[in-house]
Amino acid sequence: MIDWHTTLGIAAGALPLIAIVPYIKDILHGTSRPNVASYSIWVFLLLIAILAQISAGASWSVLMIIGDLVGTSIIVILCLSGYGYGKYGLLEWVCLALAVVAIILWYLTKQPVVAILFAVIADLMAAIPTLVKSYRDAWSELPTTYFIIAVGALCAVLSTTILNPANLIFPVYLLAVNGLTASPAFFGRRMTPNPNV
Repeated sequence: MIDWHTTLGIAAGALPLIAIVPYIKDILHGTSRPNVASYSIWVFLLLIAILAQISAGASWSVLMIIGDLVGTSIIVILCLSGYGYGKYGLLEWVCLALAVVAIILWYLTKQPVVAILFAVIADLMAAIPTLVKSYRDAWSELPTTYFIIAVGALCAVLSTTILNPANLIFPVYLLAVNGLTASPAFFGRRMTPNPNV
C-alpha cells in the first residue's frame, strides 16, 4: 500500500519534469535561449546534492532533485544541439569552483551536509542573475515553470520521512529560489504589457 510520503515523493519527482515542458516549447520556438554553461553547472550541483543526500540516508525528498536533474540535463542536451548559447563568465567559474570545493570538503570531512550547503551557495550565485532578470523584465522568464518546480519542492519537503538537514536543505532552497523567481515574473506580467506582441 502506498502511503502519503510515497505519493508526495513521486509527485515531487514528476513535477520538475512537467515544469520543463513549457520551457522546452519556448526553447524550440526560439523565445528562450538558455546558457549551456549555467545549466551544465546546475547539472553538476544537482548531482552533488543527490549523491550527498543518498550517502547521508536519503528519503523520498531525493526524488525531486532527481527529477530536476533529469529536466536540467534535457535542457543541456538541447543547448548542445544548437538551441542555447555558451557564455563563460566570472560567475560560472566561481560556481564551478564552489562545486569543486564542496566535493573536496565532503571527501575531507566525510560530512555530506557540507557538500549540500556548498552546492546551495553555488546554485544561489548562479540563480541571482535570473532572479534579477525576473524582477526587471517579467516577460523574459516563464513563471509557470518556476511555480511548478516550487510546488514539487514543497512536495519533497513534506514527503521526507527522515527529518534531517541532508534531506531538507536542498528541497527547501529550491522551494524558496523558484518561488522568488516566479513571483516577480507572474505579477510583473500583469502590470506591464507583453513587449513581444
